[in-house]
Amino acid sequence: MQTETFVEMELKGPADQALGFVVGFRAAQENPGPVWVAGLENVDVEGFLHELRTRLNMERHIIVGKEQAQAMAAAIGASNILDLEVGLVREIVRAELAFEAKCYSKKEADAIRRVLEDDLPEGVRLEGYDVKETVREDAKGVELYGPVHDYVCEVTGRYVGPVPGVIEMARRLDGQDFIHPKKVDLIYAS
Repeated sequence: MQTETFVEMELKGPADQALGFVVGFRAAQENPGPVWVAGLENVDVEGFLHELRTRLNMERHIIVGKEQAQAMAAAIGASNILDLEVGLVREIVRAELAFEAKCYSKKEADAIRRVLEDDLPEGVRLEGYDVKETVREDAKGVELYGPVHDYVCEVTGRYVGPVPGVIEMARRLDGQDFIHPKKVDLIYAS
């Protein structure tokens, strides 16, 4: 089971410099842990101001292991050439990813369900998973010409679990036909 503690770490300063620092820091590590950049992944950054500052390239939010975050913060603090500072650092308890899907073919519905249900990453579980299949024999043959379909499958739910697994599911769902993931929500320690 996943035991590593992850944090969201705000790096204030030029976003490109922050990204370059993270890449360089990881390259210098013998066994670097995973790092996800909120703006490059489908991860929600809380608050309008943070979102605006990210869009204006004034900061980056990264998700990283707690120990690695502490080492990064120490390196930034010790540098006199970086125009970066560490802002808010928040411990993450878990991550959640809501999704919905809709299709009009039993074959597609079966494929969607395999993507959503099979081979979940360690510690990730489905919650609120609801599959509604509607079959209308009276609509057979007219679906090409109107809004009525003889088969409709609607699916909703969310993944809950450790950060790495939920982000893996977000990547897996990204670009899938008929599946619409929301942004990954990070749930923080109080």
